[in-house]
Amino acid sequence: MLDGLKMEENLQNALETSAPFSSLLGRAVSPKSVCEGCQRVISDRFLLRLNDSLWHEQCVQCASCKEPLETTCFYRDKKLYCKLDYEK
Repeated sequence: MLDGLKMEENLQNALETSAPFSSLLGRAVSPKSVCEGCQRVISDRFLLRLNDSLWHEQCVQCASCKEPLETTCFYRDKKLYCKLDYEK
């Protein structure tokens, strides 16, 4: 897992797939989660959280070179970078 990055269950998606529980609540608990990388709704069961931003797993890539970030990442101006591009 990336340093400072947490994978967590997407509560909205979990509630939608659990009819008895969601019917007890009567409404959605939270708004739809939107990926910081692609600006699309995260409908996957799991999402990644970096600081206060949510991401699809496949969107966690360097903003400059587009390489997937699998072990570490660096964050600046709401964008993710590999170490080499972050230091430029």
